[in-house]
Formats: sequence, structure tokens, C-alpha cells
Amino acid sequence: MRTNIAVGSATLYLVVLTILGQSAASPTLCAFMYLFSPFVIVLMVYLVLTEKNFNYTELAEGEEWGYRDKNKSELGLF
Repeated sequence: MRTNIAVGSATLYLVVLTILGQSAASPTLCAFMYLFSPFVIVLMVYLVLTEKNFNYTELAEGEEWGYRDKNKSELGLF
């Protein structure tokens, strides 16, 4: 949930920055938002990489990691 909010907020921030840059907005505001944008992106990446909420099933004995959203029977390779 936290990652969804982080990605959505960063995306919204960058979209607003782009729209303000193309409109007749204050150049000072656009410059401040532009200079602050790397911090927004770094914070988003940090929150995504440090997410600890995993809802994955444990692997059985002798089972290897694979696609989590597909069953072995759907892949047709095994």
C-alpha cells in the first residue's frame, strides 16, 4: 500500500511539474519544483526497495523460483 502511494504521488508531482512548465506558471515555482524532483524520485525508489510486505507462498522442497502470477501448467514448459 505504501509503495502505491509513493509511486502515485511521485507520478502526480511530475505530471503537475510538466503541466506547470508548459503553462504560464511562475518560473520560480517551476524551478523550485524541478530542483526538488530528484528528491521525490529517490524517496519513491527507497520506499519501493525497502517494502517488507510480501504475500508470497513459500517454495516447496525441490521447487525453484519462477513466475509468481503463473502456474506451471499454464507455462507449458515443464
